[in-house]
Amino acid sequence: MNKPEKPSYETAVLVLLSLSRGAESRKKILSALLPGPKNCNQLSRETGLDWWTVKKHLLSLMKENLIKSSPFGSAKFYELSRAGAEIIRALQSSDGKNDLKLQGDQPCVGKQ
Repeated sequence: MNKPEKPSYETAVLVLLSLSRGAESRKKILSALLPGPKNCNQLSRETGLDWWTVKKHLLSLMKENLIKSSPFGSAKFYELSRAGAEIIRALQSSDGKNDLKLQGDQPCVGKQ
């Protein structure tokens, strides 16, 4: 019996930020992290999302290496990875079209 193929990184990011149910919430979180690191409480207040919802999305974004976390005392701060920053900036500069596509081995944003 053949194992199903593991989706590529590009496919995972496409689903995470465009096709899945929580895509808009994850994009809000990524946008909120553009100015700099924030903790879960700050992200919850800034995005208007419930703390547990933010935490769940942070874990998904970390799994795809779009954000990284750093401990600070008893708190954890989250910041964009280089890939996460590139993707959210591209999404924001695509005139609100959010046209996330795959190009080569990296996700990209473009107009149709």
